[in-house]
Amino acid sequence: MSAPANLPPKEELLNRAEEILKQLEGGPWPSHVSELRKTRYPLHVYGVGLVARKSPWGPAAVKVEFLNTGVLSRWARDWIPGGGSEVHFRVFHTPGKFLRTDFLRKITKISRELGVGLIELVGQTGALVLNLTPETAEAMVDALREIGTDVGGSGDAIRALNACVGPALCEFALYDTLKWYAEFHKDKRVNDNIVTPSYPYKFKIKFSGCPLDCARAQRGDIGFIGVWEGAPEVDQEAFRRKVEAGEVDPEKLAANCPSGAITWDNERKELRIDGTRCKKSMHCIRTAFPAIKPGKNRKIAIVVGGHVKGRFGGKMGKPLAVVNSVDEAMDWVVKTVESWMEHMEKGVVKHKDRIGDFIMKVGFKKYVNEILGLKEVGKPSLHPSLRAGAVLDDEERKMYAAWASKIVEEVFGRRA
Repeated sequence: MSAPANLPPKEELLNRAEEILKQLEGGPWPSHVSELRKTRYPLHVYGVGLVARKSPWGPAAVKVEFLNTGVLSRWARDWIPGGGSEVHFRVFHTPGKFLRTDFLRKITKISRELGVGLIELVGQTGALVLNLTPETAEAMVDALREIGTDVGGSGDAIRALNACVGPALCEFALYDTLKWYAEFHKDKRVNDNIVTPSYPYKFKIKFSGCPLDCARAQRGDIGFIGVWEGAPEVDQEAFRRKVEAGEVDPEKLAANCPSGAITWDNERKELRIDGTRCKKSMHCIRTAFPAIKPGKNRKIAIVVGGHVKGRFGGKMGKPLAVVNSVDEAMDWVVKTVESWMEHMEKGVVKHKDRIGDFIMKVGFKKYVNEILGLKEVGKPSLHPSLRAGAVLDDEERKMYAAWASKIVEEVFGRRA
């Protein structure tokens, strides 16, 4: 990136950067700038970027011996006074982001001695990131391995897995997300592809214990979401007590059901839920728990092809099927990845094609019937949180176009 036009002289640029940084330290709230001053982070680069209103960083590469992934680096652009560099290590973290205090002390010690004294915990992916300088990279790898962790999970590989807190802290968890995370991570087929980039693009696996989807499994290349069959369980007596206490408005609860599966019988004071229409939004459960709970016949739903960034734009994961065991789920992942790689060799999949892009190219039906070898798909009943930018495939476009034409014909007496 070329230098922005009309930049002041270097000394004035640094002075203006410091003025902005001091402004960010003002106010009643804790300041990230004040905290960064306690570290060896190249803060002047950040400040100059704020003055220029452009990213001050340029991409770079740092070679670390016997390490293929997990290392991200960037260098200050040549118009930054004083220069600077920043290297990130993505460090393996534990399921559900539970970190022992002795482990945190060891990580903190490594960060202070071999890094810049800065640790990042990324909420969306659960990543644990250490900042360092290129000179200490190999020494830090050895130190991390000595305390029982490692570097990995970036580049065109399986990224660091992500799981919600599951049954450890959440009453809504419908399966043991922490166990599934651990079982996936220790499987050689998964672990090898976390530490060695060999894919067309990145690949994310996420585990959410229920349809509230705290791990954002619907935005992963493959996600696993706890669901149940049929309607939620309703303890009518407990529900009546909540209504009488004014804790729940039953008519509002029914009106807010996205699929209209809930009705309230005011005479009998009973709440009825049609299991064939329930979309598992969990709105009623969150509102009236524990009077309303998930059903007892619990399953794990697979969703595939979700991502925020991809060749054809953001996509939500498509509900694919339900599974009952980790081994069964692992087979689905392996089949999908192997076919993704095979189609890259055939030239169908290009570099930077995510799984969702691959499925769009071959077609969802072909992916299900021919690649996975399924004649019938037991799709889970889910309530997807559709967001702006979600991309529809050709089959979905035709379905919605036909639906719109039918509405126009019914309302106006003619087809669109």
